[in-house]
Amino acid sequence: MEEKKDKKNVIIAICAVVIIVLVIVIISLLGNKEKSDVETSFSTEEALTNGISVGLKNTNTDNNVIKLNLNETATKDNKYELTVIGNNFGKTILPPNTSGYYRYYEAKEDGHQYLEVKYNYKNLGESGVTADDIATMTIKYDNKYEYTGFSVIEDSDSDFTYANITDIAPLTTGKLHYLFDVPDEVVNGSGSIIATIKCGSDTYEITLR
Repeated sequence: MEEKKDKKNVIIAICAVVIIVLVIVIISLLGNKEKSDVETSFSTEEALTNGISVGLKNTNTDNNVIKLNLNETATKDNKYELTVIGNNFGKTILPPNTSGYYRYYEAKEDGHQYLEVKYNYKNLGESGVTADDIATMTIKYDNKYEYTGFSVIEDSDSDFTYANITDIAPLTTGKLHYLFDVPDEVVNGSGSIIATIKCGSDTYEITLR
């Protein structure tokens, strides 16, 4: 009789342990779900919490990529204002001022042209920044083919100069041009052209075509 009583106590103890384990697992699952919901909510509002405003409070985000339109300004508090103002193709890319001596860029390879993306960058920081360090840009044609390029900046005479030796002083605006050497198939094709701009920890995406 005593042996049966001991077995009963063992079974009761095992059942109690199983119930406790189940309760712990359920609490853990509920906690993880709540954490996941908070993280998802944060990611969709990251632009605002990081002090970024785009145009008239456009907070259209996708995986932390902020969508921009042409002539729409993205502002990062105490950092910068960035505005893509235009783009065009050309075998030769000329500066705004072509009087006298000036620099220009010409696609050397047959069947190739430059895609020029023009954007303004206002430095809202307290010290100067090197123009070549403010942003990187890539373009993707037809959602498949990716191209990298290089940047140049306008000097005080509206001629091209080298971005890697030019600083943008606080509260001044640099006028930059990003150049991509692309084949004529990109120029004459019907596929989309989407530019991705990485400016510090921020990523912007703009449809050029």
